[in-house]
Amino acid sequence: MTEGLEIFGKTVFDALFIDYRIMVVVAIISIILFLVGIYMQLDKWGRGVPEGATKPVGAWGTLKLMFQKTFEKGIGPALGIIALDVFLQRRIWRRRKTEWLMHMLIFWGWMGLFILTVAAAGAEFYGPFVKGTDFQFFADFWRTLELPNNVFGYILLAGIVIAIVRRVAFADVPSARDTSVDWIALAGLSIIIITGFWAQGLRVSYGVEERMLVSAYETVAPGFFNNPLVLFHEVFSLLFIAYLPFSKLFHMFVTPLVIMINKGGYAEVNPQE
Repeated sequence: MTEGLEIFGKTVFDALFIDYRIMVVVAIISIILFLVGIYMQLDKWGRGVPEGATKPVGAWGTLKLMFQKTFEKGIGPALGIIALDVFLQRRIWRRRKTEWLMHMLIFWGWMGLFILTVAAAGAEFYGPFVKGTDFQFFADFWRTLELPNNVFGYILLAGIVIAIVRRVAFADVPSARDTSVDWIALAGLSIIIITGFWAQGLRVSYGVEERMLVSAYETVAPGFFNNPLVLFHEVFSLLFIAYLPFSKLFHMFVTPLVIMINKGGYAEVNPQE
């Protein structure tokens, strides 16, 4: 059974539920594909500028245009747009309340889980390299994240349920039929949530109450390390990140950017639109 990865004499990834080599390889592949997808999207937006207008030069030009337009009137107005039109999505609220609730639940549920995942990844390195402690720092930090992880998981699940119900039960309603969330993305998110809670239940059934050294799992919980279900959940979650830029679900990130470029929602929006 493999231990963690040693970097400059410090050991990281020594308290995971799956082999760190699998996780690292899949994570690198997912990040590369995610960045490639972002580049392709930026390049496509740049090529979509109308004829006769000043066109951005490639993906980098598109990115610079976004920042220029967003902060054209200063930091204050830009922050107002970010708060009201990105974080609170007031334009959708003015149009359709149920759609707004669905978007908010999916957006904040996913973003919450993503932020907590990044925080946990940071703790992997913060403990040995900054605190000078062993894996226990990560184990303690991970324990504090369990409750918020569950909360954001249920938030995301609620948003997915609303999205599915709107598309199935109200498919004849334009606002439900035209919702820009594809079935593949919904299925992917559902799989992540279901396998995540399932893996958590499996961990409880194996008696794994906290993170421990990889070498200790075979003694405390034989068969749990690299368990197929846990392995699938971790790998699938990482690969889904690579799929995001190519899915309609990416509109949750694209739409806020467009709103910011267009100076937000200061103009009145017709509720009947």
